[in-house]
Amino acid sequence: MKLFRYFILAVLMVVTFSCDKDLEEINRNPNNPEEVNPELLMVTVIRGTVNQMVNEAWNTGNIVAQYTAEVREPGTDRYIWTGAFDTWSNGYTVLRDVNNLYEIGEERELNNYMGIALVMRALIFSRMTDVYGALPYSQALKGKDAEPVYSPEYDTQQNIYAGLLEELERANQLLSADGGEIRNDILYGNGGNIGDPMLWRKLANSLKLRLLMRQSNEVDPSQAIQQILNNPGQYPIFTSNSDNATLTYVAAPNLFPITGTRIGFWKDRRLSKTLSAYLNNTNDPRLQVYAEPTSQSVEANKQGNGPLQWDGVRNGETDANLSSSIDGKVSTLGSIFYIDVDVPVKAEGIVMTYSEVSFILAEAAQKGWISGSAETYYYEGIRSSVDYYKGISGKSISATDAFLATDSVRFETANATTLIGTQKWIALFFTDLQAWHEWKRTGIPAFTPSIVNNNGDRIPVRSLYPTTQQVTNRTNYQKAIELQGEDNINTKLWWQ
Repeated sequence: MKLFRYFILAVLMVVTFSCDKDLEEINRNPNNPEEVNPELLMVTVIRGTVNQMVNEAWNTGNIVAQYTAEVREPGTDRYIWTGAFDTWSNGYTVLRDVNNLYEIGEERELNNYMGIALVMRALIFSRMTDVYGALPYSQALKGKDAEPVYSPEYDTQQNIYAGLLEELERANQLLSADGGEIRNDILYGNGGNIGDPMLWRKLANSLKLRLLMRQSNEVDPSQAIQQILNNPGQYPIFTSNSDNATLTYVAAPNLFPITGTRIGFWKDRRLSKTLSAYLNNTNDPRLQVYAEPTSQSVEANKQGNGPLQWDGVRNGETDANLSSSIDGKVSTLGSIFYIDVDVPVKAEGIVMTYSEVSFILAEAAQKGWISGSAETYYYEGIRSSVDYYKGISGKSISATDAFLATDSVRFETANATTLIGTQKWIALFFTDLQAWHEWKRTGIPAFTPSIVNNNGDRIPVRSLYPTTQQVTNRTNYQKAIELQGEDNINTKLWWQ
């Protein structure tokens, strides 16, 4: 009898163990993996950042840089900036995933993912500080640390820039052929979606050039730029359009962000008179890519009554001139940016291009910071910009010798600074908020403030901090504005 009891007990133990094991298997969710894949985080980081850059270019950057103008409800154009930017909330949200990507790379000894995380971190933080100035950096994103920081101090913009340059230096060191395979790289992936660490190194060092030039009014960049250019093996940078950091959009759900816009909202933003005047004056081939001919000229041309025309509207135009009759007289942006709701277009999300790097080097050469010809870099910047838009649009455009010899395009040493700044502005079209930042740094082009504006005829130079900071981090917020200046849209940034 005892033997029988022992037998039953043994059977029950086996059954219980088996059931527990089966329950563990059943309770595992195959759609919610316990181990996070770094490539999935990387996709989220890249797409979330670049989509935000495209949206901010459309909503604010293009307008304040006078590429476009509003013809309906012109609040942004008239500098009514109570909540123009979402850079803060988007940036800190994505940066959590950036930190996780770095930590996973560190734990698994995947140096390339660590390097990519640092590049994206530098890109995001530089975008944020160039919009707001001082902000939480060294103590940011530490709410889950062993010693959590819930009210982070604001770092000065000067210290943030120093930190970002160090992070890009570290990224350049980490990225290598031996740093682990980069899977699912939607920015630099080849046909098999495997990323190239060399291209990420080039982006790291090219971003470093951007930051060095941006702070050049306050910190002499000559030695740092020379260090990069004199050692291309250690510090590779963009050398052709094939190095461009641009996100290619495909079919739904990965569409160019603006394609979800209704047609009426799309037509509420038109080509700015500022840009159309520059491009028409020089017969710039990019005009026919950046914008569509006016509908009035299209109809007239069909009847044999004149050529196609591209025209813009003044920023902050008066209400009297913004009646519906203006629609046929001014250009919409080009069809590479929008055709209809949810229809794929050819536009890419631009992070940085070879053209921008060329203009950075042109300015550095013109100021005597580096050897080399400012003129050569200048023309290379124009040609590579035109070639880029030729490639993605499919239009038969080119930077011909006749165009490059045109007045206001032809390089002249006496006017080099203005020429370089103006052509850089044209090339930065629809590139995040970069043209606005460059105007703040250089004053080129010499914009006229919006005709009707709410800011005393001053073009804004920053955004207000989110109002939540006055509640959740009030002490550090107040310290920041005591050092930086009033929290308004006219307080200059450190590097201005």
